[in-house]
Order: sequence, then C-alpha cells, then structure tokens
Amino acid sequence: MEQLTKKYPWVKRKKAYWVWLHTVARLLGFLCRLRVIGRENIPDRGPVLLMANHRSYLDPPLVAYAVMKRPVFFMAKSELFEMPVLSTLIKHWGNAFPVKRGRADLTALKTALEVLGKGELVCIFPEGQRAPAGRFVRPKWGAGMVALKSGVPVVPCLIEGSEALIGKEKLIGGVPRVTIAFGKPFQLDLEDRKDNYQKAADFIMEKIKELKGEDKSS
Repeated sequence: MEQLTKKYPWVKRKKAYWVWLHTVARLLGFLCRLRVIGRENIPDRGPVLLMANHRSYLDPPLVAYAVMKRPVFFMAKSELFEMPVLSTLIKHWGNAFPVKRGRADLTALKTALEVLGKGELVCIFPEGQRAPAGRFVRPKWGAGMVALKSGVPVVPCLIEGSEALIGKEKLIGGVPRVTIAFGKPFQLDLEDRKDNYQKAADFIMEKIKELKGEDKSS
C-alpha cells in the first residue's frame, strides 16, 4: 500500500479511525437509534466490497459503526475534500478517498482496487448520489467494474431511515430510526468485460433492494 499511503497518508492511521468510530460514530448511532441486521454476514478478514444504497450525508459514519468489527474505507465526493474542517475529519479519521462525480473517475476506481488488493473492506455507494426517501437510483457502471475487476466477495447493504437526518429532501422532524441490514456475501458470475459493468451494477442493486423484505421480517 506504499503508493497509496504517499497520496493518502491517513490510511495508516487506524488508531485515529477507532477513536472516531467509538466517539462520533457511536454518538450518531445512539441518537438515531441505529438497528443493525446481519453484521455476521461481513467477513472478519480479507478483501470485501460493501455495496450500499445512499440516502444521507451521514451514511458513511453510520455504516462504519454498523460494521464495527473492522475498518471501512469509503469513496467520498471530491468537493468534501475542499472544505477545511470536514476535509481534515474525513481524511484523518474517516478512511475516505475522493471521487469526482458526474463522470467515470478511473483514479478513484483504481484506488478502490488497490485498497481491496491489500485485504481491506471498501464501501461504495453505487447510486453515486443520495436518493429520495424510499426510492433508489440506477447504479453507476463504475461500481460493477470494481466488483468484476477485484473478484472479491460483495456484501449488499440496505440503509433505511437516514434520509430523516440529512437527506436529499428537507430535514424531517422528530427522532429518526435508522436500520442498516447486511446481506450474505456473494460473487458475480460475469466476465470482466466493459459490456458487463452495468449488468453487474444493476445486479448488485437488486441484491440491495431484496434486503427490504429481510428488514421488515426481523
């Protein structure tokens, strides 16, 4: 990970990550009455690609706290790295690396592959944007590309209720209740070809949607 840490030196600072996880993320999880389903589906070690739907700016710390047992690396929109205070937080505590939205950011995708290659867990929001409450946005093909090129297990993740915090729409009054459900890991049975990237992303998104039924039955 030498080349990666030269560009993003904070990936070595796991101690800072755990401090952040057990302070800021823990408090956030408590305030939104976070319920976690299926944490046992996340492998304890080895490369894992976590694919989650996206409803709120606060999804990354909530997912990190829901995973708990190992560090999570995130793609975060590049604009956040230009904000003085927030940039410091996500770089030094949040295990995040930038991705430029609106086009295929091959640098960010290669970074994700490199982190996976070192046996870490990477979380990607395949929709590439926050979706309105109760809805989903068609995923970007880049998520499928990372899944096929890495060949690592994919764990689908459903986030429900976080839009009541800081979502696509205006803030919703009252105390939110957020549920995060993790599905069983799977691997894609598709060749690593460009014409399969969108198919892979669509398939992953369907796996995420399937968790809605599991959420209600738990």
